[in-house]
Amino acid sequence: MVDIYNRKFCVAPMMGYTTPYARKLYRILSKKAFLFTEMIASKSMIYSKNKDLIIENDDHNPVAIQVGGSDLDDLKKCSVIASNYNYNEINLNVGCPSKAVQKGSFGACLMKDKILVRQCIESLQSEKIITSMKCRIGLGKEFNYDFFEEFIDEVIKSGIKLIYVHARNAILSGISPKANRTIPALNYDFIIRIKKKYPHINFILNGGIDSLEKAKDLSNTFDGVMLGRLIQNNPFELSKVDNYFFEEKNIVKSNEDIISSYFQYIGPKIKIDSIFRLLSPLLSIFFGVPNSKSLKNEVNECIKNGNLELIESIFLSFVKEKRLL
Repeated sequence: MVDIYNRKFCVAPMMGYTTPYARKLYRILSKKAFLFTEMIASKSMIYSKNKDLIIENDDHNPVAIQVGGSDLDDLKKCSVIASNYNYNEINLNVGCPSKAVQKGSFGACLMKDKILVRQCIESLQSEKIITSMKCRIGLGKEFNYDFFEEFIDEVIKSGIKLIYVHARNAILSGISPKANRTIPALNYDFIIRIKKKYPHINFILNGGIDSLEKAKDLSNTFDGVMLGRLIQNNPFELSKVDNYFFEEKNIVKSNEDIISSYFQYIGPKIKIDSIFRLLSPLLSIFFGVPNSKSLKNEVNECIKNGNLELIESIFLSFVKEKRLL
């Protein structure tokens, strides 16, 4: 499959956040950002009765679906499903450090078995979809470049050309997944070094990128950047991406138009999913705003009552007053 998409700016897979609804909002805000689903366990992708609510792709392209698993037969089936749902890429999660994921024998613990990771990637590969991997730079508290390089040496024997790297180690015990996003030290140098060894491989940098300005600067050094929490905390930052990273000159919709477009999208969905899940991509815009407690309480009451029209008016009033972060 020919890969025509630019990954200069990617939105990271985030469990519980990059749902189909969040991706729809992100796509309204940016036509160019490369999006990701949240990580979906291979068994869920294959067998869940509600999988359409998890892996729906309503013209979110360009978009990758991230899978967690290590059963080779299951991964082959997941690749077919991803292709059928019109995803541009299927990404193997080799970076999540959570205990639950370790029990399922996937995520960051797979870095202990580089040959199995290569086999997993080979199982995902097909002519119908691009295959990629997201990993850490190592395991434990100490840096070990040789370990990272040897891991990449083995993995690229699969023919993979696209690797997203969270530039921290994964600590598999003693700290939470949330702490694993901040406590292990960043080390961008590992990705710079491996890129020099393999210039034909695209390495996308993830980790510690807390502003669009920093992202733009790093995108000049790496093949692309991947941001998560910045977008989760204020998705409206995405409205700047097409111009800032891709020099698109199209006029961005006003914040009010974006809110209206999103509510128009989720209106019919209220019968098939929870109102909280539908609204979760927007709720974070209240966080950190002075005197927002009353607004959050008001929205919560409307959620309990299922009053979508009133909730939309609250959001519209909020952005009209230019109180958006």
